[in-house]
Amino acid sequence: MKVNSLVMFALITVSLSMSGCIGTIRSHHKLEQPTGSVLTTGVGGTVFRLNKTGDLPNVYGGRDFWGGKINKGFAEMKLAGIEGSVLVLEIIDVNKHSSETTMDRYNEYMPFKQNAVINVDVVNTTTIGNQQQAKPYIVRFDTDKQSDIVISSIRVIISEVQPYSIQYSLESMLMQ
Repeated sequence: MKVNSLVMFALITVSLSMSGCIGTIRSHHKLEQPTGSVLTTGVGGTVFRLNKTGDLPNVYGGRDFWGGKINKGFAEMKLAGIEGSVLVLEIIDVNKHSSETTMDRYNEYMPFKQNAVINVDVVNTTTIGNQQQAKPYIVRFDTDKQSDIVISSIRVIISEVQPYSIQYSLESMLMQ
């Protein structure tokens, strides 16, 4: 009876770990503002913020069985100013890379760790465009010439420009 239980436990453990290594790593994007609604922001306000995450890799190169995520950066557009029909937009696109895996994140829960010394070396790299320091790109957008702009696969459609605010809507061009 004990042998059957042990064999069954081993089979379940192997199948769970194999199902975890089969899933491929995916990228995820979450827009903080709603799409398809009329939105308003003033000078200095955020037009949109797109948070980027990815699946936490497991030891086999697949995605984490428990659904762990890693921060992959963000993209953000702010309304810096309005000069007639010209919008001054600040755009930041930050990309982060991490070497973290499930073994790094969950090592304290590993049963073999009780008396072992485990060293974790996780490397995080942040790039903004082609640089390491956050510096927004300034875009001068003339709404008389064009009504929409696409940044980081987010389409911003300007519907009204006031002296100190704009009305707009957002549309995601990302595959969900």
